[in-house]
Amino acid sequence: MLKRYFVAPGRVNVIGEHTDYNQGFVMPVAIDKYVLLSIERTDESVIALSSAGREPVSFREESIEKTGDWSDYLKGVFWVLKDNLGVDFGGMKIKISSSIPEGAGLSSSAALEVALILALNSVYGLKLGDKELYSFAQQAENEFVGVQCGIMDQFAAVMGKKDTAIFLDTLEMRHEYVPLELGEYTFVVFDSKVHHSLSSGNYNTRRAEANKALEILGKNSYREVSMIDLFPNRGKLGDLYYRRALHVVSENMRVLEAMKMMSNSNFENLGRILIQSHESLALDYEVTCEETDFIVDTLREIGGVSGARMIGAGFGGSVLALCEKIEMKKIVEVMKIRYKERFGIDLDSYEVRPSDGAREVDATFPL
Repeated sequence: MLKRYFVAPGRVNVIGEHTDYNQGFVMPVAIDKYVLLSIERTDESVIALSSAGREPVSFREESIEKTGDWSDYLKGVFWVLKDNLGVDFGGMKIKISSSIPEGAGLSSSAALEVALILALNSVYGLKLGDKELYSFAQQAENEFVGVQCGIMDQFAAVMGKKDTAIFLDTLEMRHEYVPLELGEYTFVVFDSKVHHSLSSGNYNTRRAEANKALEILGKNSYREVSMIDLFPNRGKLGDLYYRRALHVVSENMRVLEAMKMMSNSNFENLGRILIQSHESLALDYEVTCEETDFIVDTLREIGGVSGARMIGAGFGGSVLALCEKIEMKKIVEVMKIRYKERFGIDLDSYEVRPSDGAREVDATFPL
């Protein structure tokens, strides 16, 4: 039968970390790093999954079980679609390749989920709209994989547009495209090589702590909380919950400020906001690690760097740096030398550009 090909992008979140599941503001950008999925229907009664460097997995759609490996993200999509739509898929072969580094905070899991749900939507004529695509993909990760992620990653993978960032209000699910004309600047991602696993528990713990702070404040949403509410309630919250709430409230403010700066191409001040975000993630939300802190601190000392911060869920992952293009090569070389000296690890880096969202492509699509 006919083999078809689909891609979904990874993403960087310019600003707004750990705010998406707290009904706050985020500013993601789909990037030119992708999951590429091929799908071919068969007369067999099994769904066969393969991915370079991994053990192949086969299962029957009537008995989808979580196995704690890479296939869960794909199985979850089948599970959600069968549960919500009652679809009978039959047999198929699915092959995965990717240029998105795993565990680097660039949302490889959401790209995998979105690539599959888009493929199934197209091949089986499910007639799902954009909202259903990203919502079902999120449901797969929440309810099957067991990671209580917000909507941002799946939303960006579906809705991304070339040369734009997306301002997303995750409470009202209102979004706005913000032109991202970097001009003499560029985004560079530095992968710490400390790879996190969201399902290990730290991510869900932070989510629970943020919810507990909200409960103590007697509010239904962080959108009802301002700095004026936080300071008088510091004693009531206690140090831990105060700092968790402080990050969420202040990060929402930074997203709104960054939106204005991006609209005016004010990249020097945007860099300042990125640094403030990282400091809050390190001190208030406590999701950075020694390696990502070192990268940000070192970048701040190098000429040509406007700003930098940890991206993704944290506990490892990557740092996003806003750099002058003319200085990028020097910045990368200095960072690699200093990181190797400090940790004995070869630091990976790559320039990323705003990309379109998930779509069907042909077999020659370059990863």
